[in-house]
Amino acid sequence: MKQKSPFELISDLHGQVGRLLRSFDIDSLPSDERQILSTLKRQAADTRLDMRDYGLAETAKEQRSYAEAVRARLRQLDETILEAGGSNLIGAADVAQLSAITHQLMADV
Repeated sequence: MKQKSPFELISDLHGQVGRLLRSFDIDSLPSDERQILSTLKRQAADTRLDMRDYGLAETAKEQRSYAEAVRARLRQLDETILEAGGSNLIGAADVAQLSAITHQLMADV
């Protein structure tokens, strides 16, 4: 089986987050839960864009700089995934899968 590129992995993660969020009526949620899900959505999108920039870097120095930014963003995203799971907004299996993807990406970048 062919291993996915970091951009393919983050695109998968972004899509999974989107599918999870579509099951919510976010406007009807309490403020704290709405904030967690909004943050999760934004971080998934921002991480995907950062990963794209990392992949398009033209020099090794530029790529190292993007790699640091991507790893920091992935750590934040992972914390938000865990927070969403701890608030019972997403299930344990989804938390495990999304978290595994973020950890794989941190190792790959």
